Amino acid sequence: MTEPTSRRPQWTALLFSIVLLLPVGCASLANSPNTPARSFQYPQLNDPVPTGDRYYLLVFGSQTLPKQPRYTHTWITFVRVPSPLPGCKAEIEQHTISWMPATLKIRMFHYAVEPGVNLNLHESLKLARNEHDRISLWGPYEIPSGLFRKLKIQKDFVESGKIGYQCIDSIGGAARDGNGSNCVHAISDADATFTRQAYPLTSFGESASLYVLKQLVERGAIKDVGTKHNFLMPILDLERYPIVRREYNPPLIPGPLRFGHLIGIVGDVSP
Repeated sequence: MTEPTSRRPQWTALLFSIVLLLPVGCASLANSPNTPARSFQYPQLNDPVPTGDRYYLLVFGSQTLPKQPRYTHTWITFVRVPSPLPGCKAEIEQHTISWMPATLKIRMFHYAVEPGVNLNLHESLKLARNEHDRISLWGPYEIPSGLFRKLKIQKDFVESGKIGYQCIDSIGGAARDGNGSNCVHAISDADATFTRQAYPLTSFGESASLYVLKQLVERGAIKDVGTKHNFLMPILDLERYPIVRREYNPPLIPGPLRFGHLIGIVGDVSP
């Protein structure tokens, strides 16, 4: 696979990482959007009786080389494969949370909420390719039915018009009014266990995607990260994209104030 062309100065990523450290202390005080997904723990939404349906999660991250904050993205796709009726082919149900500014242009230091848009899976992939990003994928992993339903509640909320987009959402309008999220927090705000401080802004692009996955694994929502359910790749029409398949290697140094996060700011998850 040919790697995306590097065409932007590397020092801007380091500058961005330094600026991001300034509002980190305020992250736990920032108001998060009041999503109904936070009202449920995923086991509460599991099927009370097994139905034969199976559920899967794909975690994506994209970034340029070298990594530039305004050209990075994190999104997830979650899939239900129903148990087919005799003689019938199962029709899958798929959803994506891929939160971007409606302009599709990320303004890193714009501290007001702007209109957002939730892209579907292929819109997200095409945008990454247009920006010459490298695209990474973790999964597909099997997940419980309750997590699928919890994420669907979050997707419906993101698309409800009740929130907008803000790149650094721990300060400014989003933090004050609780009405804005960046791409990572549009996913992680469904997590009632942690404030936004648990999802440090110093991780972005592939690092942020891996951190979201780490939270799901540690909560037992993904029990088998060693098995990738690759039958979904052609069904979702993913084989025509130059996607880097990733193994789950969790971040070693968690916490928003640790220098360890800075180590990967201008680098990548792996070559």
